[in-house]
Amino acid sequence: MNTQHWINHFEANTRLNHDLKLPAAPCELPEHVRTALARSIATFQLGESGGGTRLRRYTRSIASLENLRGYQRAVDLFVTEEQSHAALLARTVTHLRGNLLQKQWTNSIFRWMRDLVNLEFNIQVLLTAELIAEVYFGLLALRCSDPVVQTVAKKLLRDEMGHLAFQRDFLFERLKTLTPAMQRLWRWQFQAIHRATAAVVAWDHRDCLRSLKVTPADFRARAARSWQSFQSRLERRLNADELPSTTFASMPSKLGSIKS
Repeated sequence: MNTQHWINHFEANTRLNHDLKLPAAPCELPEHVRTALARSIATFQLGESGGGTRLRRYTRSIASLENLRGYQRAVDLFVTEEQSHAALLARTVTHLRGNLLQKQWTNSIFRWMRDLVNLEFNIQVLLTAELIAEVYFGLLALRCSDPVVQTVAKKLLRDEMGHLAFQRDFLFERLKTLTPAMQRLWRWQFQAIHRATAAVVAWDHRDCLRSLKVTPADFRARAARSWQSFQSRLERRLNADELPSTTFASMPSKLGSIKS
């Protein structure tokens, strides 16, 4: 894993988030849209505001692995970037004249799930949230007319795409050590958890989605496509990684046929 690439990326990108200037225009959204958006964005803001304690604890356990050297530093910077997202979303909630949250039931479930098993599962829960966030911020960027919401949504959408690539790099390093059967089992449980999460988020944020003229079913469908795109890229990389050994293993028979 090219951890130095991600260290450089997060160092530069987090500074961009801190320096991002938001439009000075006041919020002119209809009242029912403004309140729905403020509540919804406040929930995402709470999710981005964690300190990464569990994740950092897990990464210490693999810090000595040669193929993940520097990963602990990259994760520290990743958490810092997530916190910069929380700051941007807090500014957005304030712009919408909403209230920040200290606790919310879906966020509490996510935090509980992330501490259940090991580093890989912790990363998977984070990844599930980021796949959902990619769809959510994409919809805000496309469907919300407020310039502040649009500016923040577009920036966070770009960042989430980077996060997905970062997590895909890590999962590739871990999944390539598993047998094909174990990889299929991992895919099945990952998809099941993602589907359940998308359904919960679609229901919990239904007022916000309705204000954007998006149905819960449409949100779930978009989330499913996002998951499929991520998983397809990961599997192509895993399959490509297997090609050299497969080709090498087949060489004796091919040489034999040439000699005959």
